[in-house]
Parts: sequence; C-alpha cells; structure tokens
Amino acid sequence: MKSLVTVFAFLLITTASAFAQTVYSSNKGEKYHTADCRLSGNAEGMTVANAKKAGKKACEMCKPDQLGKVKLNQCEGKTKGGVRCKRMTGNKHKKCYQHSTK
Repeated sequence: MKSLVTVFAFLLITTASAFAQTVYSSNKGEKYHTADCRLSGNAEGMTVANAKKAGKKACEMCKPDQLGKVKLNQCEGKTKGGVRCKRMTGNKHKKCYQHSTK
C-alpha cells in the first residue's frame, strides 16, 4: 500500500510540473515553444496548460512536451560580449540553436 501511494504521488508531481512548465507562444501563433526555439519569435511566456487551453499545439522542432524527459544543460556558447549564453538546451553538443555549428 505504501508503494502504491508513493507511485501515485510521483505521478501527480510529475504531471503537475509538466503543466506548470513555462512555454512561449505569440498571440497569433498556433504552436508553443521552448525558450531557445528559433521559431518562437517575440513570444510571451505561459504555462503548458494555458497554451493547450488556447488550442495551441507543441512545436515539432523544439518538442516542449519532452523537456522533462531530456536533461537540460546551460548552453556553452559565448555571446559577443564574451559572457556565457543563458539559454538551456537538451542538445547533445550542449549548445543552443544559435551557438551550434551548422
């Protein structure tokens, strides 16, 4: 019984954190994105629950619904000012779209 309660609590916390995640979408946009997605443009932050309530779908490129499944790292790229980039990325090269080599 104790293990069943533990499993239930874990599922509840995981689901709640997924819907509390901040995603980005513009008012006219049909999709929501992660902070480092190059398709996000001048989007505003919102929760996944609010984005889904507004009828928006997850971006196929940045896959914001899979963020909890991928370990995120801070981008290792440098800005023009020589400061480390603040974007988080799940890219295996540990660089966001802007700093990854093409």
